[in-house]
Amino acid sequence: MGLQQSTKVVIIFSIFILLLSILFGRFFYVATGQRDLANTQIKEKDKAKRGGIITSDGYRIAYTTKVYTASIDTRDIPKENETVFAKMFSIYSGIDQGEILEKIRSRKGNVILGKELSFQQFQGLKKLAEEFRSSKILTSRVHNGENIYVGLSVYESGAERVYPYDDVLTPLIGYTDEFYEGKYSRVRGVKGLEKRFEEYLTPQRDGYLMGSKDVRGMPILDGDLKKEDRVDGDDLYLNINLSLQKKLEMLASKYKKDLRAKEIIVSVMESDSGNVIALATSNRFTRKDLRDISFLNVSSVEYIFEPGSVMKPIVFALMLDEKLIWRGQYVNCENGKYKIGTRIITDEHPMKLVPVEDVVIHSSNIGMAKLVKDFDPMNFYNGLQKFGFSKKSGLEIGREVVGSVNPLLELQRHIYRTAASYGYGMTTNFMQMMRAYNIFNNDGKIVDPKVVAYLKNKDEIATDFPRETTTIENSQIIDVATSRKIKSILVDTVKIGTGSGADIIGLEIGGKTGTAHIAENGKYVKRYHSSFFGFANDEQQNYTIGVTVVDIVENYFASQSAVPIFKSIVETMLEDHLLKKRN
Repeated sequence: MGLQQSTKVVIIFSIFILLLSILFGRFFYVATGQRDLANTQIKEKDKAKRGGIITSDGYRIAYTTKVYTASIDTRDIPKENETVFAKMFSIYSGIDQGEILEKIRSRKGNVILGKELSFQQFQGLKKLAEEFRSSKILTSRVHNGENIYVGLSVYESGAERVYPYDDVLTPLIGYTDEFYEGKYSRVRGVKGLEKRFEEYLTPQRDGYLMGSKDVRGMPILDGDLKKEDRVDGDDLYLNINLSLQKKLEMLASKYKKDLRAKEIIVSVMESDSGNVIALATSNRFTRKDLRDISFLNVSSVEYIFEPGSVMKPIVFALMLDEKLIWRGQYVNCENGKYKIGTRIITDEHPMKLVPVEDVVIHSSNIGMAKLVKDFDPMNFYNGLQKFGFSKKSGLEIGREVVGSVNPLLELQRHIYRTAASYGYGMTTNFMQMMRAYNIFNNDGKIVDPKVVAYLKNKDEIATDFPRETTTIENSQIIDVATSRKIKSILVDTVKIGTGSGADIIGLEIGGKTGTAHIAENGKYVKRYHSSFFGFANDEQQNYTIGVTVVDIVENYFASQSAVPIFKSIVETMLEDHLLKKRN
């Protein structure tokens, strides 16, 4: 019992001596520090940060955080203190003690102990650096007759771009790479919104504090202190609804697997404003695990394709607007086969004499061939451009492949006008087709799709930043009456035609299917693009919705692939209360 009590006394006494020595060391450090550091100047920089990217429902999907580095001059660590140094550093940094020991024993001189440390780690290690010196765990050394002390250095070394939701909204957001200003690392946009808005997101001005420093090396907050606040980059606010976006991304991934497609692209846009509230693809990437470089492309504006029969309502609208066709007109669809020169045009669903609207509702190639026979080639060509084809969609992405309309020389011939009327011989990207179909749900007016709402810096909001120009001068593309007639036909297409699988009671839903062969080396092969573009409206909200299934082999008809996806999107919007059924 007496031995145990003696041991306790020794332990308590040892702890008392250690604390006393730390206290004495701190007093000595302050005293000498007052003598050595008095009246010296210090300038502390406050590095500005890159702006964030924020969704309409308030989620910060990209932001920048500062990172810190810790280094040590190993010549300042007495050999007998190496273990205690490594243990204490490990506690504050979270880095394994054995790893620290290995680094400090690897060489004499400056050694990097940790990179990309957090602000919390930085704060703890700064305090620890003072403790190490005051307690003599780290000591100065004599060089050429002078005492030299470097010790533990902890400093801001760069900025790191953080994407907390992994692959959400890739590749639209894009990505950044690292570059150095001296020894300080920053990031810059390489693709997507990060690249397109680089000049706005980039840090504008570093701040600083400059004045006399106290014994701890900190600026003295007195009247001589000079200060300039940092100015960070602008925050980029999107129209994207993150909840809907994530659900549609999961939906696209599921259907890609089920349909064995190369890619599925879907989007939802507010018809009156053009605000894009979701733009999803199955082909997303995580920045730490990029397996397919093609996933970096924004397919909705960088991938072009022949659209197929989704072009029929557009060509039909042009002829209706010019009064080349009219209500009550009938057309003979020849029971499914029709010859133009040496070419034979066929219909998937043979029809005979039908009302002209049935050409769209039941997707008759023969009906379109007969209707465009007397369509003036120049008016046809100009009409396609008026709908925005061969022009940028307006989506705020730096790179866009615009596609092309059929050359005027080709459209002089009936067979080429026929092919163009159901989407062959021309190319479009997904967002161009979204914009074109939006005209039917917006009383004949064209609006550019907008994924970016505004820029914000502190309390200042900017909406007048340069957007992509579409060079479409007149927003009223077709008459209101023409637009409403096409809209009614598209509703009937969903009620009784090729899009019947998309119907939901209690909503106004319209749209058109399109299935097109893929061309390789100048020949069409047995692979397809399937699309369904249309709208879903309730009593308050009007939305334009698009689906394109890229390179599908089985179940390639749009009614079997794109239509079920469209319906799933609408059902998701009902669940999220973006749409509400009429009673």
